[in-house]
Amino acid sequence: MKQIRLSIAVLLSVLSVAGAGVAKADTGSLVEGVKIAKADQKKVRIYTQASAPVDVTIADADGNVLYKGALSSKKHSASFDLNGLPDGQYYLTAGNKSWWLSQGLNIKDNALNIEERNLQQVVQPTVTTYNNNNKVEVVMPAKNVSDANVAIYDAQNVLVHAGSFSGPVGRFDLSALPDGSYTFVVGPEQKQFVTRVGIKH
Repeated sequence: MKQIRLSIAVLLSVLSVAGAGVAKADTGSLVEGVKIAKADQKKVRIYTQASAPVDVTIADADGNVLYKGALSSKKHSASFDLNGLPDGQYYLTAGNKSWWLSQGLNIKDNALNIEERNLQQVVQPTVTTYNNNNKVEVVMPAKNVSDANVAIYDAQNVLVHAGSFSGPVGRFDLSALPDGSYTFVVGPEQKQFVTRVGIKH
C-alpha cells in the first residue's frame, strides 16, 4: 500500500506557469478570479488572480493527501498531471486567508471529469456588532456549505462559546460577557477564519 501511495505521489507532477493569462471567475462563483478547468484527458489546471499565495491540495476520497503546495502571488496557474491515479473520486482544494474552495474531480475509464455541482466555496465571514455592541452577527458567504462551526475566545484565549449555525447568518448574544476583545473562529470543518471584535456594554 505504501508503495502504491509513493508511486501515486511520484506520478503526480506539478507544472507551474508564471505570469500565465488570468482567468475570469466561474459563473455563480463566490471566489472571484479563480477557475479550475480540465487541461487534457487526465490533467487539471487551476487559474488564480490572487495577490497573496494560494495553498493547493489534492486528496483522494479517504482524505489521503497526494499533493500539497502553494502558488506564489507571482504564479497565476498550475497544471496537475493525474495520469498515475486510478479511477476514483478526488478533491482539489485551494485557498488563503480570504477564501477556500474544494472542487470534486472524478476519474472514470481513464478520463477526468470536473464535477461542477461538487464545488464548495467559502469566503471570509464578516463579523459585526449591533444592539449597543452586545450582540454579534456573523455573515458567511458560502456555496454548497450549509453548516459552520463557531468558537468564541476571550482576550486570554479562553473558550467562552462553541457551537454551529446553519445558513449564511449566525447571531450571538454576548451581553452576559464582560467588555473586551473577543476572537471568533468561524467556518466549516475544512476551513476556519479568524476575526476579532470588541464588545462594550
